[in-house]
Amino acid sequence: MKLERGDIFCSRNPMMLGKAINLVQKWISVDGKSKYSHSGLITDPAGITFEALWTNKKQNLYSAYKGQQVLIGRHNHMTGELFWKAWRAIKHHEGKWYAGHRLFFFLLCPPLAKFINLGPGVCSELTAKHWYRAGLIDFWSGVYPDFLADMIHNWKDIQVIYEGRL
Repeated sequence: MKLERGDIFCSRNPMMLGKAINLVQKWISVDGKSKYSHSGLITDPAGITFEALWTNKKQNLYSAYKGQQVLIGRHNHMTGELFWKAWRAIKHHEGKWYAGHRLFFFLLCPPLAKFINLGPGVCSELTAKHWYRAGLIDFWSGVYPDFLADMIHNWKDIQVIYEGRL
């Protein structure tokens, strides 16, 4: 598998938080299904990621998710120029605390997550914000990991690069 800057990934978190996220996503998703509960941006072909964990940070995809189920997608119109333009717009979020308060919007009133969007956002919003800043999608707030997975599987300008265990 050959990764490129600007690819995105979704992963499964089998722990309690991941199961809770999937439960909520099943409730709010159009298809009533949810497989992936986390997402992030690939910033380097070597597998360096930028993702919202307890803080927004970089780590290595291959070591952090070894043996886990992942889905990797690529937008057909992502270029090096668009990647760097969008990266400059979101890199200031690195080191900031996870926007856990946003999880309550998804849980209590999902439409509010689309309209009240202060801060960097949860993992999937931070990931979508990069593609938004690159001009590849028209929104980022209110995006959840399962929605990104559905985009990778179903949108015409996005292709599946890999799906399976790392």
